[in-house]
Amino acid sequence: MRWSDRLFTRPPLIVAGQPATGWVGMLTSWATAGYGAASASSATGMLLSADEGACGSLSTAVCQVAGWGGLLMGVVLLAVAALVGLTVARGFGPPITWWMLPLMLGALALAPFRAAAGASVPWLWLLLAVVSALLALSLAAAAVRRGRAALYGWIRLDGLDAREAAHRPIDRILAPAALAAAVTAGLFGAHVIRLLSEA
Repeated sequence: MRWSDRLFTRPPLIVAGQPATGWVGMLTSWATAGYGAASASSATGMLLSADEGACGSLSTAVCQVAGWGGLLMGVVLLAVAALVGLTVARGFGPPITWWMLPLMLGALALAPFRAAAGASVPWLWLLLAVVSALLALSLAAAAVRRGRAALYGWIRLDGLDAREAAHRPIDRILAPAALAAAVTAGLFGAHVIRLLSEA
């Protein structure tokens, strides 16, 4: 069995539940993931530039506390997103568990770009960012190759199992809805971390 088959396995049991509950779970999990990834990325950028005036008039100690707190919050929220996807969404919409590693690696890759203007980012961080970006892209490509389940989930909008009844054209709104929730929450998360770094 290939590593991608092990990493992107189909769950043995899909509980359809109610479509309304599935929508709540999908949007909540993806919003939480977007907020967590943006928080982790922005907070890491803050840590990289703690001594370069990134925190305005705040002390370096306060800046580092805010940075480590934002990074911890981001990692915890990514884990919570996976938990919500498993317990509430249950296969409705794009499976957040498949996209968690690409999101985490993508956040790490973007961290140097979140540093303050003029901050000197160590070359080791830049190398780590490049490797993380390549890994994120490869994992995302592997997830996409899983097919419709990776983009639309295993449950249709009417709550039927997509393995037994094919997805309909209207089910295609699941992926854009998940992406919109993640991007919106991510922008808000980045804004919150930016407020923490200002006086």
